[in-house]
Amino acid sequence: MANELTKMRDIRTKQRNIRISLKNREERNKELREKITPIWTDPCKEYEVYQLSKELIKGRAKTKNYQKQLRELKEDIKATNRAYDLSKSVLIRIRW
Repeated sequence: MANELTKMRDIRTKQRNIRISLKNREERNKELREKITPIWTDPCKEYEVYQLSKELIKGRAKTKNYQKQLRELKEDIKATNRAYDLSKSVLIRIRW
């Protein structure tokens, strides 16, 4: 039973860290979009738009990865919580 509680705490810590990283990444992506928007139509800044776009593509991939990790951690929490509940119910049955 204590193992499940420790595992849930570890998962919650990972979840919190990923949420912080996701928030920072989304802010960075927003900054990149704001840089791209005013220079989008200027033919002289085509290379700069290209570089910023490449960076934005990488940032969006990281964002998707963070979101995927959060979904996986949510499933881990559900499974661990189920295991905890089952171990509690087994202890209750043994006491009867």
